[in-house]
Amino acid sequence: MSHRPILGLEDAFGTRARDLRLMQGKLLNVFDAAGFAEVIPPVLERPETLKSGAGRFLADQTVVFSDPADAGLLAVRPDMTPQIARIAATRLLSQDILRLCYSGTVILARPESRHGSRQQWQTGVECLGVAGVDGDVEVMRLAAQCMQAASFEMPVLQIGHIGLLKSLVMESAIPLERWTEMLSRRSPDDMAGLIEDGKLAEDNKLADSCRDALLVMASGKADAAWLHGRIGKINAEFDAAAADLQAVVGQLDNELNGVALQVDAAVMPRFLYHSGVVFAGFAQGVPYALLHGGRYDAMMAAHGRDMPATGFSLDLWAWLDSGVRVEG
Repeated sequence: MSHRPILGLEDAFGTRARDLRLMQGKLLNVFDAAGFAEVIPPVLERPETLKSGAGRFLADQTVVFSDPADAGLLAVRPDMTPQIARIAATRLLSQDILRLCYSGTVILARPESRHGSRQQWQTGVECLGVAGVDGDVEVMRLAAQCMQAASFEMPVLQIGHIGLLKSLVMESAIPLERWTEMLSRRSPDDMAGLIEDGKLAEDNKLADSCRDALLVMASGKADAAWLHGRIGKINAEFDAAAADLQAVVGQLDNELNGVALQVDAAVMPRFLYHSGVVFAGFAQGVPYALLHGGRYDAMMAAHGRDMPATGFSLDLWAWLDSGVRVEG
């Protein structure tokens, strides 16, 4: 019998387990005070449930196996949002507006960048049935409160809109995930290389204004002033996404006491099931995003209940690894 640990998975005990529970309790209290009810989905789901509305964006991170009890193929969840969508579409049909929160383990098929870990303790909220600016503002305000509750130094919420990127590359033959991957690198040189590759394709028709915008976004200079200056100069889809983003910023700008708000058109979602405003949380001294969130209306429709949806999530293990202070 082998007792070797599984690569990318680890045990937690002693102080580390205690600290996780303390932080978990602190955040669940924040959610409860804001009117979000906790749900506890099972660790296993049918693969088609996890893929509905998320498709290939989650498929590569999903561990699938054959159930010995003859239930067919089952999957270990790599993300809890599709499970919340399933619950909302099947178990909670009597409620038009749902404010739900969750906290539990997810397992990735392959490690992400943080320490090569395949396990996360995903914690977050989903606000279902509240459309547009009101829903976006509600979850972003709650995300800011979570960073404050954890006492991060100089917390920042960076906000963007996936529609901006989609509008720029809608005529490109290169898949959207390649563009998001390139933007995440924040390298104008790499972005220029991808644009040049796209020029070689006969069905690639990126306008000069779109190419220029992509380079600025990759350089990290696509802020609120830049966004305002591009309105009316690219296409109608860009203008619509910019208007959505500006409306959210206009309402939130004076509400996040102690948390800075920054427009960055290059903010990308963790998974590409998002369809509107997206955001990420950062803090001084932490070299990675502390949370990710955004609007994902299309996922609910894929689960059979067409309703607006937005939310955010974070990894409690990553918060503890950041050195955040945990108090009893």
